[in-house]
Amino acid sequence: MTLPKYSLDQMKNQKPPISSSIPVIDIFAGPGGLGEGFTECHDKQGKACFKIVLSIEKEEYAHKTLKLRAFYRQFERNRVPDLYYRFLRNEITETELYDSFPEQAELASLQAWKAELGVTDMSDVDKRIRQALADSKEWILIGGPPCQAYS
Repeated sequence: MTLPKYSLDQMKNQKPPISSSIPVIDIFAGPGGLGEGFTECHDKQGKACFKIVLSIEKEEYAHKTLKLRAFYRQFERNRVPDLYYRFLRNEITETELYDSFPEQAELASLQAWKAELGVTDMSDVDKRIRQALADSKEWILIGGPPCQAYS
């Protein structure tokens, strides 16, 4: 099946505003539940209070979920493409979804990083965090407890 590719130009005004959002780095992210809670916070005007700029997780399937959610967040809530929901219904593959929105998929890959803290070189971790934060002076570091301990 050949699906259309959408460019960032075609998706103008699709990304949520981040200028007033506080950047969040999520370590030991798992599938991203704690980060999702942060992204649900909005001010009285409906602007996001926080934006996940980097999630770090070592486990493959949790990382895939993080990447998919990072992809989802590239779009305004009421403008998430139907292909996203088609993927969730197993009507298209992950590759077909990401190939249809390459820029958003690339941003999602930058925001959801599969790495193991303590094993990955700390200079690489520091570099990724600095890149994700850009010039932000105020930011938040979160890291959730492992779900297994509470299951």
